[in-house]
Amino acid sequence: MRTPAAEDEGLPVIFLDIDDVLCLNNPYGGSDALEAVNGRHADPDTVLREIFAAVPKRVLESVHKEMGGQLRYVISSSWRQVFSRGQIERVFRTADLGFVAVGLHEKWETPRRLRRTDRIEEIESWLHHYHRGEPFVVLDDDYSGTSLTGIDGDLKHPLAARVVLCPVGVGLTVDHLPIILDALRRPFAASSKERDDVLESERPGRNVWCR
Repeated sequence: MRTPAAEDEGLPVIFLDIDDVLCLNNPYGGSDALEAVNGRHADPDTVLREIFAAVPKRVLESVHKEMGGQLRYVISSSWRQVFSRGQIERVFRTADLGFVAVGLHEKWETPRRLRRTDRIEEIESWLHHYHRGEPFVVLDDDYSGTSLTGIDGDLKHPLAARVVLCPVGVGLTVDHLPIILDALRRPFAASSKERDDVLESERPGRNVWCR
């Protein structure tokens, strides 16, 4: 029997946005996918097979292969607000990215709030509650991920060199591969303070994100 919490522990994490990272809204977008999974589209399988662009798909496949499949995925996209986990899994399986469905973290989505929040707040909240010191990378776009811009200017910021912002309408490209793989392979505890905080977070009964 699978014990998700145990299997998730220690594996690098990808925070995955969908629009303008994988889905370029050509020919189909999020609303089409939602109609498809809810049985309101005339040809749902075609929609879901073609929902993600070819190049971004290949890039994500390459990342997964290079990491030996030892990854966990957390959906940070606004899609999480209208799709259930089962529906998200169906989208990725039908789009031939089934490894994302298999690799969804037990805590598979960043938090949903009643008030509007920025992407950086949502990711920081997830990290605060569930991060155990694993390496991670944030895959987003330069529209929905505006709050993530400029982070690399502060080398002490926990997200520094761990954010990839895709151009709107372009999505993931092969040029992003080195940055993504470096973040996923680089231990999170880079500074002495981070190491101390990670060690503290791993003690029994502790569940904090090092800040």
